Amino acid sequence: MATKKAVREQIISALISMPADIRHFQATTLYERLFESQEWNRSQTVAVTLSTGFELDTQPIIDAAKRARKQIVVPRTYNADRSMQFIPLTPETVLKESEFGILEPENGIAVTKDQIDLVIVPGLGFTKKGVRLGFGGGYYDRFLADYQGRTVTLAFEAQMFKEPTWKVIDTDILVQHVITSH
Repeated sequence: MATKKAVREQIISALISMPADIRHFQATTLYERLFESQEWNRSQTVAVTLSTGFELDTQPIIDAAKRARKQIVVPRTYNADRSMQFIPLTPETVLKESEFGILEPENGIAVTKDQIDLVIVPGLGFTKKGVRLGFGGGYYDRFLADYQGRTVTLAFEAQMFKEPTWKVIDTDILVQHVITSH
């Protein structure tokens, strides 16, 4: 069994080298499937990250949420206890780059977990059953441990595995719905 670090590097390499046309086609399919999903259509407050680099671009999701008059909330992390809160993304939100190179809200009042209907969970590797390989900080696993709402993830083909090739531990939280492009 490969180390999580080795699997992460393999997936990141595959995502970086994905041809632009294939990336565009798969991304378009992922967005369409998300917007057709019950989870999306039944949600009013949606939690999503502000994507960077090789990740699926989350801006189209944010734009669609605005058009649908949904509230978008984005994570702010706290390194001391590796926790995070979700802050509404508004025109007044001031974004600042975290030590991980991710834009996070600097201002705003966090919403409570029970106010979030849907969390779009980021990650690197997934199985159809919802096993997830994250980025290694454990922030989402901690947040989702007692979260009662719905979770989905959007996965490029390069991120999908029949079975996990990494070690899965008790604190790894499954994603309820893995949306794929195939």
